[in-house]
Amino acid sequence: MADRPSAPRDRHAALAVAMSLACGLIAPAKADIRVDGDLQALQLQTSGDSLADVLARFDKLFAVKVRSAVPLMSEVSGSYSGTLSRVVARLLDGYNYVIKMDRDVTEILVFGRGGEVAIVPKVKPAAAAKTVTARWR
Repeated sequence: MADRPSAPRDRHAALAVAMSLACGLIAPAKADIRVDGDLQALQLQTSGDSLADVLARFDKLFAVKVRSAVPLMSEVSGSYSGTLSRVVARLLDGYNYVIKMDRDVTEILVFGRGGEVAIVPKVKPAAAAKTVTARWR
């Protein structure tokens, strides 16, 4: 007589295969980012994308480099128009950032959220200089 696997084990294996397939086939819907124009007259439409994805689109279309010290995971939706500086100002409202414009490249540097206090490392006071009179004491 051949050994037959138990029915619960078969069900668990089938369930595991079904879950694996479902997880692989179901992907989150990618929102749409549309950018038209140039750096002087930009039109942006987005719905539900992360701020990082929206700024990355500028990097793909224009000579714009984005560097950030914090994750830019907040969700962005809406229509934005104006110069690159105006659009970025609206997108990064609530963040501390700088836009550095050079001849060929524009850089957007994000330092953190507005209102956050920078943590300054403590500096040890310098040791007092040993003078001749201090050595005699």
